[in-house]
Amino acid sequence: MRTSAVSLLALFLLPLTAAAGDAFELVQVADGVYAAIPKPTAPMAIGSNAAIIVNESDVLVVDTHLTPSAARALLAEIAALTDTPVRYVVNTHWHPDHVQGNQAYFNVFPGGTEFISHHATREDIQKKAIPSVRDQLDSLPQQIAQAEEQLARGLGPDGEPLTEEQKPQRRQQIERQKAYLAELRQMQVTLPTLTFERSLILHKERRPIHILFFFKGHTRGDAVVYLPQEKVLITGDLLTAGLPFPRDSYPAEWVKTLRAVAGLDFAQAIPGHGPVQQGKEHLELVTQVFESVVEQVRAAVARGLTLEETKKAVDLEAFREAIMSDPVYGRAFHSRVEGTLERAYLEATGELQD
Repeated sequence: MRTSAVSLLALFLLPLTAAAGDAFELVQVADGVYAAIPKPTAPMAIGSNAAIIVNESDVLVVDTHLTPSAARALLAEIAALTDTPVRYVVNTHWHPDHVQGNQAYFNVFPGGTEFISHHATREDIQKKAIPSVRDQLDSLPQQIAQAEEQLARGLGPDGEPLTEEQKPQRRQQIERQKAYLAELRQMQVTLPTLTFERSLILHKERRPIHILFFFKGHTRGDAVVYLPQEKVLITGDLLTAGLPFPRDSYPAEWVKTLRAVAGLDFAQAIPGHGPVQQGKEHLELVTQVFESVVEQVRAAVARGLTLEETKKAVDLEAFREAIMSDPVYGRAFHSRVEGTLERAYLEATGELQD
C-alpha cells in the first residue's frame, strides 16, 4: 500500500520537483517536526506557513496554503523527507491561504487523508471560503485587465507613473495574478472530514498530537496543534510575526485565547506567517496590544464615543516601536491596529456577528 502511494506521489509531483525547493525554507524545530516557511521568491502563490509532523507510519500537515500548486510543492518536500503517506491535514481556520491547497492531498492520497478542523471552521469553509472562490473568479479577470491597461500606460495601481525599475515588478505581479486565476478555475475546495469541539488527541507511535480550541480569536474556529513532548506549538494566524490580520476577529475573546495558549508548556511556536518564534515573548507582546485595545475601546464605548472618536482616543504608542521593529511585518502595524480597534468596537457594542 505504501509503495503505491509513494509511486503515485512521485508521478503527481514530477512537473513541480525542480521548483519545489525554491518554494519553502524547511526549518527543523524538533525530531520529525518541520516549519515550512514560504520564500519571498517562491515561483507560485503560497500564503501561509505550514507545519510537517513525521510520525512512524504517517505524516500530519498543518495548513495547505493558497493554491494546490503550493501544496504540491510542499508534498515534494515531504517526499524528500519520508516515504510515509500524509494521512492527516489540519486546517487551523477557514481563510483561503490556509485551506485552498487541500485538494492536492486528496488527489495524491484519494480516500486516505483525514482533513481535521474545528466544527466552525468547516462551516465557514462552506459558507465563506467557497463563495470567496466564486467571487474571485468573477472579479479577478477585470482586475487583471485593468492592471494590464495601467501598465501599458506606465501607471501603477495608485495612478502614479511607474519607474523603469517598477515596470517589470508590476508585470510579474500581473503574471502571478493570471497564474492564480488559472488555478482558481480548476479549484475544488476540499472540506474537513473530521471536526471537533474542544480537543482531539492523535496518539501516534512517536508522540501524542493535541489539536485544541479555546475561544474565538482570529476567526470563530481557530485551532492550535500542540506537541507536549517536543514543546512545540503551531498557532495558525492566532499568532504571526508583527500583528495578525484582524478582519474576522473577536478581539476580547482573542485575548482569552492567547492567555490560554500561553499556559501551554512550549518553547517554540510555528506561527501562521513569519519565522519560527522562540519562547513566549512575542505571544505576550501581541496579547498586551490586543488587551490594551479591548480595554481602551470598552472605556470609550462606556463614555458614549462614536467609532471615529474612539479611534482618536485609543493610544498604543507604547507598543509601536516593538511591533514595527520587524522589517517585513512591522509595516502593517497601523492598519492592523485600526482593524482590530474596529472589531473591538463592534464587539463592545454588541454588533459583532458570527
